[in-house]
Amino acid sequence: MKVFLAGGTGFIGSHVAVELASRGDEVTILARSPERTSWTSALEGVKVIQGDLEDPTMWVASLKGHDACIHAALIWDVLPTELELKDTRATVNLMQAASEFGVKSFLYTSSTAVHRPFQPCMAETDRVAPSDYYGATKAAAEAFVSAFAYQTSMRCNVIRPGPTVGVPVVPGAAVSADRRLLEIVRQAAAGEDIQVPTGNRQFSGASDLAKLFSAILHSESNHEVFVGVDPYATPWKTIAVEAVGLVGSASRILANDSVETPLLFNVSKIQRHFGFRFDSRQAMTGHLSHLLAQDATLH
Repeated sequence: MKVFLAGGTGFIGSHVAVELASRGDEVTILARSPERTSWTSALEGVKVIQGDLEDPTMWVASLKGHDACIHAALIWDVLPTELELKDTRATVNLMQAASEFGVKSFLYTSSTAVHRPFQPCMAETDRVAPSDYYGATKAAAEAFVSAFAYQTSMRCNVIRPGPTVGVPVVPGAAVSADRRLLEIVRQAAAGEDIQVPTGNRQFSGASDLAKLFSAILHSESNHEVFVGVDPYATPWKTIAVEAVGLVGSASRILANDSVETPLLFNVSKIQRHFGFRFDSRQAMTGHLSHLLAQDATLH
């Protein structure tokens, strides 16, 4: 399969590129900054083209001959309205071009943020009414993905990851972190008291996500949404304890010990469709160790 990948220089996208290449697919990564793709040089079946997602004239012709298109990029802007307009427009442009060039499958990377404010027992079938601009932007793009699934012959599907953890897929590839994880790691490394965020989250291991992307692309799924997170919720306190243990610091962990109801996504859909479930525990340990090592190099 020949796959066009927008956002392949990012944390999730780089894991997807390596996963697809490992199973023999050919991957074309669209990169605004090719210097960020030096890690791809040793990967067989992966090539990079330069282009800005906001300027289709730079990349549109490159879609020709591809079987699938993955959109794993996000266009950020300081102003929320500009984020909404620019990112949604770029998604629509990419879907339109893919459809016109005969691409058979389109896969959009959304976010569990479309479900905020979170409630107990969430699932893909819930009505979404996002409480912030980021979630609204992702939900807007999902609406267009749904419309394209109805209006074209292209199979269109959506993945909603949670906070994603893991290590760079290969040396030099990208990694990103939830700001709360970054703050826990910073405080643990500095030996400061850690005021743990309340609640818990269901995380997504980057390598698990990549396998889900691949499974969807190589299936006949159409007009489907898949939540890609662990089946269990991890308390932030548990993460802080692990970070302190990894660095061996004297940080005290300050947490609200009241019992909270876990806010759980039902992930039975990916189990039914593809026969596997996520488990980010090892990925979380690697993620924290990587962030701690980065913090050490900055001081």
